[in-house]
Amino acid sequence: MRLLVAAVVSVLLLPMTTGQNWIDVNPQYVVESPAVYSPNPNHVWNQVSDMLLVREDKAGGSFGVDSLDPLLWWKTKHLLEGPSHEQALMVLDEFLRTHAENEIRDPIKRVLLKRDLWAVFDWSASSTDDHLSQRRELQVRLAEVMRRLALSSDEIKSLPETYTQALASGAFATEYDPAHKERTFLPADLFQPTGPWVYLWGNGVVPVAEEHTAAVSGRSRFLVFLRLPGGRKATLDYLRALWEFPEPWSAHPGDSHQVVPSTKLPQFPAGTQVALVRQMITFDRSGELVPTPITESVQIRVYHSVPARIDHNDVNIDWSAARSEQDRYELRLSRRKLVAREAGGLRALGLDEKEFLTFKSQGEDPFEEPRSLQQFGSRVLDGCVACHSAPGINSLQSRIHLLKPNPLERDPDKPESEASPLWWGADEVVRWKQQHHDWGLLNGYWNATRGASSSGLH
Repeated sequence: MRLLVAAVVSVLLLPMTTGQNWIDVNPQYVVESPAVYSPNPNHVWNQVSDMLLVREDKAGGSFGVDSLDPLLWWKTKHLLEGPSHEQALMVLDEFLRTHAENEIRDPIKRVLLKRDLWAVFDWSASSTDDHLSQRRELQVRLAEVMRRLALSSDEIKSLPETYTQALASGAFATEYDPAHKERTFLPADLFQPTGPWVYLWGNGVVPVAEEHTAAVSGRSRFLVFLRLPGGRKATLDYLRALWEFPEPWSAHPGDSHQVVPSTKLPQFPAGTQVALVRQMITFDRSGELVPTPITESVQIRVYHSVPARIDHNDVNIDWSAARSEQDRYELRLSRRKLVAREAGGLRALGLDEKEFLTFKSQGEDPFEEPRSLQQFGSRVLDGCVACHSAPGINSLQSRIHLLKPNPLERDPDKPESEASPLWWGADEVVRWKQQHHDWGLLNGYWNATRGASSSGLH
């Protein structure tokens, strides 16, 4: 990691080094400018952001400036040893020494920088097997910067509903067009309480997409929506048929001691759509976890074919068939667009866009382990199939929440009295986060800072 962001800027503006066939030029990683928080690339906010996000390969290419999450893995030594660790401490100390939290008051910029700091903190707390003193050095500084950046409850309420802004921008189509399958769309009616998309409440105990929640350690909530071609009534009727199916569970074919949903569940028809929306969770100045209306990603799958083929998402997979049966789309948060109030901060992923895998990877850092460089070889939109390869309902991991003994998914008795979509799924995620080590560790640093007699983070 270079000591000054200006040096990183110069690297970003150079052409990609040839001969590195494991890396493609990719808009997610080759960014117009890393100066998100100030026009001055050497501003300490930009330096902190660069320190958190930018990774360099051995050829000098820079990546990660606008990746959705920091490019950090379980086995990563970056930020924990050598120049990168020293640089991280130096930049964070400079932020704290100069009280740089007072230089930028924009709530969007503050919650955005805190989001990335939080991700690095949780990553640093994910292991206690190595670099213990270096982890603590990093954590105590990250915790204090986050404490100073925390928004008031009123400021959090003022944050924009970015999904609505993205729709209003006109930057995206608002419905699926089978004649233009390459066109990413953002459903205009996704959050309508009685619209054609049915929000899956789950069992109300654990997050409905718990694997995704765990992958980001509860810093986001994930909302799952289902839409059958016949509209809301057809979708609810189908959910009832699932719930009433007499034998919803069976033994896993590879492990007779493990119970999984039956592959004989009633199927939904071709044309069914599934959406997974990720929205930011933050904490206020009182240290309370609260949801925000900032959308971090929208993933959509459209099933144009639902054959009788059987696989269990992990065995007997026909990858060619799995990829051909679903059209896949994704929109992701762009820091530059969010700060500029452009298109709700979202950008559509290209069909051939590639990335470094962090979700369900083997924990090896491709920048530090040469044998892992192939992690960059898969297209982002093919990644969905890795976990959702089975036809139709059997590809929906959340189906475990739709079967007995879980409660029946149905319309609320009084939909107009239900909480705003802002709160859908929030309670489950907050409870999940509160029970985990990294949240307790962060609170421990705050308690040491503020003293037992004071309240809140300030």
